[in-house]
Amino acid sequence: MKNVAKFTDCVKIHFVTRKDVNFFMKYKKRHLMAAIFSAFTLISGQALAISVDNLMQIVPKDSATGKTISWQADDDRSDYSVQYRQKGSSDVKEAYVTEGKRPPIYDADNPAPYTYGAYMQKLTPATDYEYRIVDSDGATGWFPFTTTKENVNNYKVLIFGDSQSTDYGVWGQTANIAWQQNQDAAFFVNMGDITDNGQAYFQWRAWFDNADVLTSHIPFAPVMGNHEAYSMDWQFAEPYTYKALFAVPYGGPKDQNRMAYSFDYGDVHYVSLNTDEEELGSWRPTMMQDEAAWLDKDLAAAQKAGKRLIVMMHRPPWNSPYDGNLDVNGKYFMPLFDKYNVPLVFTAHEHCYERTVPIKNDQAADNGTIYIATGRSGTEAWDGSVKKPTDVIYYNPTDMPMYLTLQVEPDAFRVSAMKNDGTLIDSVSIPAKAQQAEAPAAEVKSDTAAAAPKEMKKKNVKKHKTKVNKNKQK
Repeated sequence: MKNVAKFTDCVKIHFVTRKDVNFFMKYKKRHLMAAIFSAFTLISGQALAISVDNLMQIVPKDSATGKTISWQADDDRSDYSVQYRQKGSSDVKEAYVTEGKRPPIYDADNPAPYTYGAYMQKLTPATDYEYRIVDSDGATGWFPFTTTKENVNNYKVLIFGDSQSTDYGVWGQTANIAWQQNQDAAFFVNMGDITDNGQAYFQWRAWFDNADVLTSHIPFAPVMGNHEAYSMDWQFAEPYTYKALFAVPYGGPKDQNRMAYSFDYGDVHYVSLNTDEEELGSWRPTMMQDEAAWLDKDLAAAQKAGKRLIVMMHRPPWNSPYDGNLDVNGKYFMPLFDKYNVPLVFTAHEHCYERTVPIKNDQAADNGTIYIATGRSGTEAWDGSVKKPTDVIYYNPTDMPMYLTLQVEPDAFRVSAMKNDGTLIDSVSIPAKAQQAEAPAAEVKSDTAAAAPKEMKKKNVKKHKTKVNKNKQK
């Protein structure tokens, strides 16, 4: 009867038998679904309840003051709402709920469902809350959550390299092993190429199916990879499915909503970049300029707020395979990593594990950025990667998948890389001193207005890649 007891504050039931519980609270769970168990809502003397599919948490803009959830349904509904309240309070508020987002139907046998997102904002740090999903048919039970402290600086993150697979059960094994060993993780990251084909929803279904061990417990921070921008016939394509599935924080670069974003977890500011210029740049001629301008402002604001910095990008900043030259992402982003002294950048794409020496201006340097490539968590190994001159360690996990843990500590980021059989590949502590927030600038009055800056001349963005790549890439 434990499942019933936790709902007694919102349910009026005089006596419930085990038979009644089994009737009203059937456990609807398959690997694709993160099922919701509903509380009893007494209407006209009859208990009504609803359930939704693939309930999951997405990292909010700020873990201390926000909460984001998403769920799926086969129908396009306009009657969903999400109610939330402080635990024990009768003051119920409503979250902002997105309209149902559904990509075009690329495969009639495997259409994607509608995905709904709800953003709970302006919450109080370090406070117990609960929420429920409501529609015209009823409501779910209340689900508890707790916001973090405002500047929490000691927690763990699970990080997975490319999970694209021919058998997503292998990705599921990696996720399960990682979770069983790290149930204290605060959230998890997938570094892109989440599936092998961005338009193939049967692959997304298999990914969700096997990610359930994670999504049932902790928030998800996705990074968009190049395979998210492939069509069913392996042409470059807008990543509509990826954008529909993940209600990441708003406020990304121009014309790149849900493709790049940033968020705070405690005293660390995380940035998830869009590195798909090759796939998407022909439709967005100023894509790299826009993203670099956004990143410049984003990192400046985070630094001013006293946040430590971590960047996540699918493609590394060098050509792949490595030939000694920066690619378009490195040319635009690396100068900003240098400018703001970003201590750690996670990459993916090459399916290998690499850790560099500190790098600044694309050369080994004290107090530079350490780049860590995150291997692979699915079936797909790749033998085309090479060890770079700046690599302290290089390992290609051709024998089995792997995963990483990031332990955020008050003065360091400790990263460990593990094979699925428990073998330690690497462990390193990267200095990351706590930052001091800048004090608000004092207002200065002047009789003379400051001269307006001259408008900068816009530079044309050179196209780096062709519009269409007909060959399947790694």
